[in-house]
Amino acid sequence: MFSCQEDDVRRIRLKVDQKKVTSNPNEESDVISCFIKESVSRSLNGIDTDKLKYYSVERNDTILVITKVTDMIGIEKTSRRKLLFAINHCLLTSERYNMKKIYIDVEGNFTTLLVKTPSKYDLDGKFADEDLLLSFYGKSKVSFKNKN
Repeated sequence: MFSCQEDDVRRIRLKVDQKKVTSNPNEESDVISCFIKESVSRSLNGIDTDKLKYYSVERNDTILVITKVTDMIGIEKTSRRKLLFAINHCLLTSERYNMKKIYIDVEGNFTTLLVKTPSKYDLDGKFADEDLLLSFYGKSKVSFKNKN
């Protein structure tokens, strides 16, 4: 089912980052999430933005934003897309972040719902391919074993 092997270090790094989401991002340690939370709260209708959690990572010319939707009941698939587009718009219209390559991961309680990378989108709304996000962490770092 997965296109990348299970021992890909990037997958581990993504899982670790996904667990760092919080409903109250710290402005000193995660200014991007604070900026997005404030912007999305003002611009998005149809989703209770108080039930969203955020975490972001900035590396050189790239940004990964992970958003977790903790209350999926009553949120239509199209509203989930609006969330991804609102986050993307927020970054693209910012002087500080508009030149960055943007990766966005929208998580539900049990699955990845939506994914955006600089070159691809997965807007399924239920089961998006999180392997698309692995390129944020660099090239594949699969440990190869000797075949002796």
